[in-house]
Amino acid sequence: MRILNRILSLRLVVVCMLAGAAASVILAFFQADRAGAVMATPGACIAVMLGTALLILCSCRAAAARRWVSLLLHGGCALIAIGWLRGRVPAAFGIDRTPETGMMPLVDGDELNILLDGAKLDTKVCDLPFSIRLEKFFVEEYPDGSIREYRSRITVKEPGKEPYVRNVRVNHPVRVGQYDIYQMSWGRTQDAMTGAPITYTILQFIRDPGLSLVYAGYAVLFIGVLAYTLSCFRMGKEGMT
Repeated sequence: MRILNRILSLRLVVVCMLAGAAASVILAFFQADRAGAVMATPGACIAVMLGTALLILCSCRAAAARRWVSLLLHGGCALIAIGWLRGRVPAAFGIDRTPETGMMPLVDGDELNILLDGAKLDTKVCDLPFSIRLEKFFVEEYPDGSIREYRSRITVKEPGKEPYVRNVRVNHPVRVGQYDIYQMSWGRTQDAMTGAPITYTILQFIRDPGLSLVYAGYAVLFIGVLAYTLSCFRMGKEGMT
């Protein structure tokens, strides 16, 4: 018990929090791709695993003492970290290539089942277990010509299933299998042969097996913060009386 108390001492927790905050500040100066690459390394994953183990120990201790607010706060953070690790550890240690992230550029009528990456989207990432056909890309404008909304109407073709149509909008991804499909961007160009104007869309695909755990962790953490706020409010009200 003494060893556990020493591990979970307030001083160590404060030191870990300061170290994590310092690392976050340093990574904030990196570009998103570079920061992601750093966090995907085995060393970063091991550091997060140690922090997660500390959070789990704190959660168990809070549960044993029936300190439910502390359990919610530590448990929510632990779930977020576990979800993050679920998506990164296999790739960092060469066990699996998840999560797989890539782009799919399409014009009306195109059908693809591969993901691409690179500055010019010319590097193949992987094959998809389904295909996407772009039926129509819509750009809606306000009367003054500014963009109101843009979206992609796609037909999803999965093996053994009837094709179905979905609309991919900004901030409204479509879930297909283990992938979330996001409306990433769009643009206009010209046909190299005829010079005719062409409008294209770029869809982003993300497969992250730990995403549901991350969402669950945020929900638990929100409940914990709310419960902590209410407890502080009650303590303040009782102190005034």
